[in-house]
Parts: sequence; C-alpha cells; structure tokens
Amino acid sequence: MRKCGFRIESLSASRVVDKLAQAGITVLGAEKTQKNAVTVWVDGKDRKKVFAILSQTCYNIVEVRTRGFERLREKCVRSVGFLAGAALFLVAVCFMQTRVLTIDVVGSGSYYESQVMEILSENGTGLFSSSPVGNASVKAQILALPRVSFCSVKMSGGILTVTVEVSDENAFPETAPLLAPADGAVEELIVLRGTPLVAVGDPVVKGAPVVDNAVVSGEETRAVIVIARVKVRFSVCAEYELGKEQALAQAFLDYGTIGDAKATQTESGWRIEGYAYAESALNLE
Repeated sequence: MRKCGFRIESLSASRVVDKLAQAGITVLGAEKTQKNAVTVWVDGKDRKKVFAILSQTCYNIVEVRTRGFERLREKCVRSVGFLAGAALFLVAVCFMQTRVLTIDVVGSGSYYESQVMEILSENGTGLFSSSPVGNASVKAQILALPRVSFCSVKMSGGILTVTVEVSDENAFPETAPLLAPADGAVEELIVLRGTPLVAVGDPVVKGAPVVDNAVVSGEETRAVIVIARVKVRFSVCAEYELGKEQALAQAFLDYGTIGDAKATQTESGWRIEGYAYAESALNLE
C-alpha cells in the first residue's frame, strides 16, 4: 500500500480527519504541525478523492512527499520482491565462493595434473567440495613427486589453483616398476606411489619387480610414476688371497657394512661370510 500525505491549512483544520472519515476515506495517520495546520496520510488510491472533497471548501491543501525512514520503508515494501531476490543472489554468490568450481594445475610441473588431482581427491578436495583447509598434507605429497621443487595451493573466487614447479622441466620421469637389486629378503620397503608386490621379509630375486607402476582404482587400472625404495638383505661369501685383515677390509669395500662377519682361513687365503644390504629406489632419495 502506497501512502499519500497532505498538509491542510484552515481555521478548522482539526476537523479534516472527521470530514474525510465521513466521506469514507480511511485516514492512516494525522499530525498537527501548526495551530491551524495538520498533515494527514491516506491510501494512495484515495488521493483524488481527498482533493475533490477538500478543494471545494475553505481548506488550503498541499500534497507532501514521504521523507526519511518512512520513505525508505515504503520503497522497501514496494521493492520486497527485488530485495528478496537480491539477498538470495548474494547468499548464493557467497556460498559458491567457498566451493571449488574449477581446479587448475599450472607451472612447469603441470604434466603432473593427474597425480595432483588424485592427491587432492585423497584429501577430500574435488569439484563442488568446500575450500580445502590446511594444505600441508597435499603440499607434502606433491613435493614428493620426482623433481618437484615448489608447490602452492590457493583458492580464489571458486578457482583452486595448484602451482607445481620442477627443477628440470625438460626431464619427464619414466613410468617403470622398481626392481630388486639382489637375491635375498626384503629388509625395508617404502612406497609413496605405486603398488607394492612384496612385503618385508619376503624373498626376492635380483631384477624381479617389487613395486608395480600401475594402480587399480575401481575397475580401472592406470599407470603411475613409482616413488619407492627397497632394501634387500643378502648373504655374503667371498674368498680373498689376502691376509685376514686385508680380506676383511676388501670385503667391506666390496659390500659395504657386513653383519655377523666371519673370517675362515682357506688354502689360498681367507673366506669372509656374513650378510650385507643392497638398495634400489625410483624417484626417492
């Protein structure tokens, strides 16, 4: 409902309200502004009636406009639909600002996009998910990729940007399995990416794969860049045509540290027995 205001001056201005009521016009408000003046408010649809009734009498009538808060309130009432839509739009915009609408992998290491997307998914971040909180785990996993020297994860306006920089952008890591470096038993196995084919304590043959360069996700099998290291314990039995101390020293040079080292004299020198370790790694220092 739109209100209209009229300032009415007359010696009998105080009787205006009764006069309008007798004519069937509802007065929404009235205020005596001077001794011989009163301001009345009526429904906008009765505007012409007020003029018709009062203009034929001794009343001096002037239409007034709403001011201040009252005017603002009327505008708000008239615009309630628009304001509601605008408020809903703002809420929707603010909500979408906190959602991941696009994921961009940029930088010299952008060829790691599939691996980065997998890491994000493993940490609960994907399209339309909430903005990631605490990126330490994501960054650590991305920095563990071969030759990655820098990583940043930033969210702005629904766009999640992952910047990956590598130390040598011309060298693309090969996709290959990790192989056992010697015949023996697995002493230690670290796998950051890839599918382990053996466990600690399992026997292995030199050259046999111990970490596969493929992973199974649901019904899909896809190739990945292996990031892993294996340490194999193997037996040492070597004979040297040297004195005992020289034979032990040479064995350490040949095999590194030898555990449970045992020296046995032979016809031509000394036989050194014990165990040693051989290591092999892919993309993991």
